[in-house]
Amino acid sequence: MSRTATLLSLALSLGAATVLAAAPAAAAPAGPTGSTEADSTTSATSESTARPDGGRTVTLYSGPVRVQRGAEWLPVDLTLQAGPDGVVRPVAAPHDLTLTPTGPSVRYAEGGSAAVVWPAPLPAPRLDGSTATYPQVRPGYDLEVEATRAGFVASVRKDGAPTGPAPELKLTGNAEAVPDATGSLTEAESAVSRVVAAAPVTAAAPVPFDTTAQTTVKNTDTSGDPDLRLGSYDGKEAARSYLTFDLTQAGASGGRPASVRTATLDLHQTWSASCRPRAWEVWTLPAGTTVGPKLRWANQPQGERLRATSTDTRGNAAACAPGWSSVDVTELVKEWTAAGATSGTVMLKAADETDPLSWKRFASAETATVPHLTVTLG
Repeated sequence: MSRTATLLSLALSLGAATVLAAAPAAAAPAGPTGSTEADSTTSATSESTARPDGGRTVTLYSGPVRVQRGAEWLPVDLTLQAGPDGVVRPVAAPHDLTLTPTGPSVRYAEGGSAAVVWPAPLPAPRLDGSTATYPQVRPGYDLEVEATRAGFVASVRKDGAPTGPAPELKLTGNAEAVPDATGSLTEAESAVSRVVAAAPVTAAAPVPFDTTAQTTVKNTDTSGDPDLRLGSYDGKEAARSYLTFDLTQAGASGGRPASVRTATLDLHQTWSASCRPRAWEVWTLPAGTTVGPKLRWANQPQGERLRATSTDTRGNAAACAPGWSSVDVTELVKEWTAAGATSGTVMLKAADETDPLSWKRFASAETATVPHLTVTLG
């Protein structure tokens, strides 16, 4: 979840509640490809593309999708690779993550560090995209390390028949252990021990930003987690997620107000409790409300206006494999830009938070599939 410069966050809510029809799920882009020359239409968290009809398509991400190297913007690529020195690193990441036989460690770009120090030399990892798996670090247990945009997530998972107690992960440096807040849907879904190392968010209302408020996570900032969660996994505990976008690229251009033609909220859905459709909603917050790293279930802002409802359900079986969900938010983005808003925040929640089949997980800004607004301007 994003660690970028702070702008004023504004979430507008105008008029009575209106439910917008969900757009058909599309194969939305996971992020930019190739390097681009740094210019006024390129940033770490947005991109603007000219169209043949003279308009623009602007993509606004909830976290960084590029890192700047000199005059070039390089796409963030969390794919883990072993270098000539044997150290495993992501191809291009905002922070300096290294995986060695002593464990994963990260040095944050703005200072500070965090690490998991393993008591014995780790075996060679199996690399699969942004994930490194160290097999049988103890009999019956694997260590899994996932590279994220803000650092890493380390988990101990069962693999086989354990012959002793599970290892307990501990972090050193600027990070803290985070309870496994994903919901114990199956044994494979739940880690025995799990910690998140993420660059500290110092701004009270960072832009862009995404995070989850959950009843079972009382005192921890979850904005470094790869998941955005909503609904309930047991009919009692519940979660909601919040996303803030930087709207400056969708605002006035050449001294004239931007004309928004269409806008969609694009989210990569990674897990659902079943393939049976369950409604989830997009809400705006009271005007002037901001969210940040101190957001918890107990102090979360309440939604003021329902903006869209979707029953798109993905991430359980072949019949509803993980994939992109797109929701039409054209009228909302039109209101934001007409009011001159520099940022906008939405809340995601289940329509029925007592339904155990309402539990869904979406990829956060920490992953390769970053949430974004796709806005076409006339």
